[in-house]
Amino acid sequence: MNLAANTKNYDSMEPYVGPDEAAKFLGITRLKVIRMARAGLLPAHALGTGKRRQWRYKLSQLDNHMQRGVNSPYPPVRQ
Repeated sequence: MNLAANTKNYDSMEPYVGPDEAAKFLGITRLKVIRMARAGLLPAHALGTGKRRQWRYKLSQLDNHMQRGVNSPYPPVRQ
């Protein structure tokens, strides 16, 4: 059985990033990113359970999330 044929090409997959890189991408603070992830306001992937879980993000998902807000019937309060 050829394991290489059954595995995905991980080099072509988008990596997960931590809150520091997500914050830099969005132009907000690290703490704000984490709080928004906890509240379900940003697309995020939790590692672990409980209060001490860590969050990881995909920049493409964050970008899609922000782009949907641009054409939303509910524009941001501050423009």
